[in-house]
Amino acid sequence: MRDPHVALWRKLAGVLAVVYFLSPVDAIPDVIPVLGWLDDLGVLSAAAFFMVREVQRHQLTVEGTATPGSAASP
Repeated sequence: MRDPHVALWRKLAGVLAVVYFLSPVDAIPDVIPVLGWLDDLGVLSAAAFFMVREVQRHQLTVEGTATPGSAASP
């Protein structure tokens, strides 16, 4: 979060997912029993996978095994 080389939108991805989860405005309303909860779960899961991948990619860059613009393979 403190690295100035990391884009702001990458830092905010997890925060925005939590805001979406807590927001009363959803793509599918939460009053629909299962579907309303699945869209929230999908957004949180996608954000979690994205954040894990970004942290792994950043760790590889910091360790010097990849360049900042290259895509690191897991």
